[in-house]
Amino acid sequence: MSIPPPPRPVRWLLAAGYPFIGAVVTALALVVVPLGVLLWPIDRRLRVARVMMLLLIAMWEDIGIVVGCWWLWLRALVRGREHWVEDHEALILAALDHAMTAAGRLIGFHVELDHELDWGDEGEPLVVLSRHAGPADSLALAWLLTGRARRVPRIVLADALLWDPGTALVLERLSSYFVPSASGAGDDRSRGVAELAASLGPRDAMLIFPEGRNWTIHRQQDLVTRLRAKGETERAAEAERWRHVLPPRPKGVVTILTTQPRCDVMVVAHTGLEVFSSPREVWRAIPFRSRLLVSARTYQRQDIPHDPAGIEHWLDERWDGVNAWVDSHRAGDY
Repeated sequence: MSIPPPPRPVRWLLAAGYPFIGAVVTALALVVVPLGVLLWPIDRRLRVARVMMLLLIAMWEDIGIVVGCWWLWLRALVRGREHWVEDHEALILAALDHAMTAAGRLIGFHVELDHELDWGDEGEPLVVLSRHAGPADSLALAWLLTGRARRVPRIVLADALLWDPGTALVLERLSSYFVPSASGAGDDRSRGVAELAASLGPRDAMLIFPEGRNWTIHRQQDLVTRLRAKGETERAAEAERWRHVLPPRPKGVVTILTTQPRCDVMVVAHTGLEVFSSPREVWRAIPFRSRLLVSARTYQRQDIPHDPAGIEHWLDERWDGVNAWVDSHRAGDY
């Protein structure tokens, strides 16, 4: 069941109280981290201490984003918004850099590129379609887009993430789109995607996960069963053949590419962490011994169809390639 977003007054209270929450959690961490170290005879990997320290760092980076956004708003009242986007982009990049560095040192979360990536025409926006699997893949891709590509991330996210004050504040200011939950009666979930696509500027990168949710082997198998029960035998056969991806949902991609036909499109495959399909498996694997290996291919806009049927067929072909790449590069069985 999807989590509904908080009402805006609740979001204001969360943002205002965030530093005080951080102080309380920090005080708690001063007890938990030493206790986690003392548990070494039982927990030889020091998971409790590692995770608590990482959560503490991530929380203060998030608090830093909230405070930075307040400061930029106050400064804009005096100096104007000449560098508004660049300043918020710098906030995101600094927080992601610090968080990724801490994740590498504390829990072994590392990102490796399979090859040098083509980030598309620098004078035009980029659409990024990615596989969604494993813990923190969206964080890693946002970090790559911001740090490596020097693009402004414009992300399609679940609106449950509005509970995170830092994410909500900075990404709303950068005009990302928080997709309404399916339970929201009357919500046109593609309207916001179209508006975001229409607003893309030359340095923007619009990141979307066409599968709609994180891949796990159980979800893939359940989907095959549901498709067969609904009589969609052809789609069920495809879903069964694609053992490492969920069939892409074309509506969002069709909306983006028909609204914004001048974009190059990057299709991202990655592997290494999808074997951790539950919080328990993630916990047991800390610190990780495998890296997130990322590969991508960028398609020029003139090579991409722009009619809905053509886009759907093109997307399925790309996802077939993503599945094949994961099959040939994955590190473990599932």
